[in-house]
Amino acid sequence: MKKWTEYVNSVQWKLVVIYILLTIMAMQLIGVFFISRLQSYYLTDLRNDLHSQANMLSDRVGNALQKHKYGAKEERTKEITELLNLLVFLKSKDQTSTVVNILDEKGFIVGTTSSKQSEMKKRLFNLPAKNTFSFRSDPATGQDYLSYIQLMKRDGRLVGYIHIETSLEKTYETIRRITEILIKITAVALFTTGFLIIILARTITTPVKEITEQATAMAAGDFDRQVDVRSKDEIGRLAMAFNHLASHLRTAIAQKEEEKEKLESVLANMSDGVIAADRTGKVIVKNNWAEKLLDRKIELGEPIFDILSLSEPFSLPLLEERQTFLERNANDPEETTIIKITFTPIKPHGQEEVGFVAVLEDVTEQEKLDRQRKDFVANVSHELRTPLTTIKSYLEALDDGAIHEPELASRFLKVTRQEADRMTRLISDLLQLSRLDAKKSRFNKKAVQVEEMLEEAADRFAFQCREKSISLTLCITDKLPRVYADRDKIDQVLDNLISNAVKYTPEGGSIAIVAAKRPGGMVEISVADTGIGIPKKDLGRIFERFYRVDKARSRRLGGTGLGLSIAKEIIQAHEGEIEIDSIYGKGTIVSFTLPACVPEVVQ
Repeated sequence: MKKWTEYVNSVQWKLVVIYILLTIMAMQLIGVFFISRLQSYYLTDLRNDLHSQANMLSDRVGNALQKHKYGAKEERTKEITELLNLLVFLKSKDQTSTVVNILDEKGFIVGTTSSKQSEMKKRLFNLPAKNTFSFRSDPATGQDYLSYIQLMKRDGRLVGYIHIETSLEKTYETIRRITEILIKITAVALFTTGFLIIILARTITTPVKEITEQATAMAAGDFDRQVDVRSKDEIGRLAMAFNHLASHLRTAIAQKEEEKEKLESVLANMSDGVIAADRTGKVIVKNNWAEKLLDRKIELGEPIFDILSLSEPFSLPLLEERQTFLERNANDPEETTIIKITFTPIKPHGQEEVGFVAVLEDVTEQEKLDRQRKDFVANVSHELRTPLTTIKSYLEALDDGAIHEPELASRFLKVTRQEADRMTRLISDLLQLSRLDAKKSRFNKKAVQVEEMLEEAADRFAFQCREKSISLTLCITDKLPRVYADRDKIDQVLDNLISNAVKYTPEGGSIAIVAAKRPGGMVEISVADTGIGIPKKDLGRIFERFYRVDKARSRRLGGTGLGLSIAKEIIQAHEGEIEIDSIYGKGTIVSFTLPACVPEVVQ
């Protein structure tokens, strides 16, 4: 009886019971949630299939119903049957129990995919006034069906209905099979977890027992302090053993050595350099990263000011925290390193300062980013100030009397409106860049036909090209796969590149839009022109924000200096690349790549 009570009170037994109960509860909750979400997923997917099928049929079948509204019914039935055979795709997805019916405006079936010809001319009653999903249970077979009715209208008038009905038996069967698998997995997981928990509990308690026995043996001497023992399990016995161990000096020494090793390990693996010095400035501790940052060997006992070479050394002893910056290789912009040094005095509790610690941090990138931020703010301020100054001067001129001269006032207002539009475009581009930088811009990616997208882009600029007598050609070398992209965002990129080509191509020049498939599954799209080109020295910075080759010409043509930056962010968000090549005075080629659709993505 005594052994049984000891076993029940043991940590091992408590761990086993608690972990098994937690595992059972977790698996039950996960199972209920999983089955619920699985059923919701399959039903949602099935609704989407029915909706997609109805949308695919709606236009052409609706046109057929309208065209043959007063014609021969045989021709209408024949054409609708042909359209059903051509456009119905649900059967290809193993949904053999799916039936598609086409009804006229009175509810009579005029076309069906059912093998039962008796379904023809049958009339459905109680048809809804809007697109509706519904469930139906067949009392004869006990099967459940999902139905979808979509209205077809032409010129605001109802011409017919699309009725699609599919059996839910296969969906339920799939869920049942997955449920059975989940139950089996749960049983196996529970058994395995229980076995592992027992092993884990024994792994925890066995060493505890051994440590207890060893501590008791080591502390078989005098002791004064005791730890309260509040239980009779292994933890309680361990507390009794440590009552002996607490007074042992060897433990304190071991802990001190362990802390020293930890400190050395931390110093060796820190990403910042650390140098500790005594009150006189002699080095007493250093790590490898400090030597790497300073690119020199540091010897213990060496004066710290000889190592750091500060422009303004401070007096010792150090009484408060100080910060300074050390710039290395200042004459070479590419190799310049900026190191922030933080000096902190070492003051043991209740004692005077005994030394100080210098923490060295490489802040080169932060300083560069801060400089870029300041340049960006300056550029934005300049870009906004220029149109605001123009608007203010013209408004002042109008206020001074120009408003009473209709022709002059109209011209001033036109200029003011143009400058306001320019600021609007600039702010819009800045907001879009901000969303792209913060990864908050949504991308509605889907399969896109490259040929169709490029043809529409060429059509949008055909009129501008004819006005400037520019030859615009579209060249697609071979059959291209569809790309996985956001059509609106890629249209924005194409519009920007083609617009730039039209702006900087003189009259009589030419622009070519070329698309080809790259090895590796990427599709490359290029916009080439015979314009003024870009000097070689400017090519490396052409994608920078607000960077312009010819600032006066760019502003006159209405550019914000952000178009190529936005294009680069959009292409990179599509996991593609964008690059530019140009010969000054001869022309420019801008190319970008987009990923091709794989079968899994298309489906």
